[in-house]
Amino acid sequence: MFSAEEARVLNRLMLGAGPAAPTAATAAVRRARVRGAGLEFQEYRHYEPGDDPRSIDWTVEARLRQLVVRVSRADGHVRLHVLLDASASMSVGEPDKWSCARGLAAALCYIAQERRDTAGLAIFDHGVRTYMPPAAGRAQLFRALSLIDAAAPEGPSDIDRALQLYGAAARGPGLAVVISDFFSPALPLDGLQYLQHRGLAPAVVQIVSRDELDPTLDGDAELVDVEHPDAPPLLVDEHAIARYRAQLEDHRRRLAAYCQEHGIPFVRLVSDSSFSERLGALQGAGLVSAYG
Repeated sequence: MFSAEEARVLNRLMLGAGPAAPTAATAAVRRARVRGAGLEFQEYRHYEPGDDPRSIDWTVEARLRQLVVRVSRADGHVRLHVLLDASASMSVGEPDKWSCARGLAAALCYIAQERRDTAGLAIFDHGVRTYMPPAAGRAQLFRALSLIDAAAPEGPSDIDRALQLYGAAARGPGLAVVISDFFSPALPLDGLQYLQHRGLAPAVVQIVSRDELDPTLDGDAELVDVEHPDAPPLLVDEHAIARYRAQLEDHRRRLAAYCQEHGIPFVRLVSDSSFSERLGALQGAGLVSAYG
């Protein structure tokens, strides 16, 4: 699924935020960690609400008058949950959104395995089609890659329902990365909220195609709903396209605002973005960072 060069790039990454990452991602990954004893000292960082007071280094506080905590490399593993949208709308675009989404899902599972974190996978449409609980090890990675490779985008989507079904089957701590176009009649706010209620830290990765961002039509045209092909076709003209662009931007703005308000990392990718651009976006959001 990856070239030799792409694998070398992934080998140098880890799940989690770097020092300059946004607060939302830092908090989300910290909540996703399964705490352990901590065997190898890695670094100091400033104390944040929710940190264990026992990890405070009081000698530093006495000298610098700053609360800092000791972070150990083995302080805890991230429990990763990858939720991958395989509804029919993911087949749209050139290249299609599914190719981008499945590549990201595979990359996240690969990074988790390399860093000895645990990774699980769910493939969903209007419900949870496939569920693989988080586990560690190379065999788990091969299972995830096999499931991703065997899946294909089809059927209607109901993101809210799928996220709530997943939340009923899984609970935190854990980082739940939802990879989808998030195209649905309503934003999946109840589903994201339910994941948080279950102790999971959600992250949103929205994938759109270039054609969806900037559709071009010669004259009037009839559009068919890819998830509901039996529905009557929709006649569109340049005025309808203008309204569509405005609604698409409003949808993105509302989704991003909700994520910001609730401390959820948010990434938006175009399906024709390169491998490095995709990883750069994940790093910019603090979902992955350089290892070591």
